[in-house]
Amino acid sequence: MRGSVIKQLVRKDWLLHLPLILPCIGVGLVALLILQIGGEVAGVLGSVWFFIAMIITASMLPMSAIVNERKKQTLAFVMSLPVSSIQHTAAKLISTIFIFFVPWLILVAGAVIMIEVRHVLPHGVIPIALILAMLPWIGLSLITAFALVGETEGWAIAGTVICNSSYGFVWYFLSRFSSVMGDVKSPVVVWSPVALMILGGEFLTILLLLGVTFYLQSRKRDFV
Repeated sequence: MRGSVIKQLVRKDWLLHLPLILPCIGVGLVALLILQIGGEVAGVLGSVWFFIAMIITASMLPMSAIVNERKKQTLAFVMSLPVSSIQHTAAKLISTIFIFFVPWLILVAGAVIMIEVRHVLPHGVIPIALILAMLPWIGLSLITAFALVGETEGWAIAGTVICNSSYGFVWYFLSRFSSVMGDVKSPVVVWSPVALMILGGEFLTILLLLGVTFYLQSRKRDFV
């Protein structure tokens, strides 16, 4: 029964937010088409819009799935059903991850295929591209934590501002990391120890954020 309840809540969120992720996929795929034109201008525009599509989705999804549920007073109705606070929290975390994973996987797979088949960019770009593509995952996890634990739109907005204002600093920091950027123009993929360490750190950060969020939610007494 418990698994069935969580499954139904996840399915509900998926159906409600499908219109949100379709534009993300569309913009990201158009960005990849721009990249195939070649040249510096197309490269900058395509790369920027490719990551903006992910970042916008990572910012909007928690606001729509979590904050709006409270604003529209549908949370009280959901909690009046045979659903525990733990089940609701688990469903929100699972649905948020799953909904974002679909466009993220499509766009990242499309980018890797484009590099492998079209040879518009050198294969050495793949590691840094994956490192950058993991940043919206961290942003999604942090905003979700702020929205769920904070329970107010203000907290969710604060998390969004923190994340969206930090992307530029992280990109600049990575661009100055010679051990990561040094292999960008390589004709083959080079998985340096530093690149693998950064990817591992990003993955652990995501798990930590989601784990802390679930723990803090499980400790609450007044959920609604």
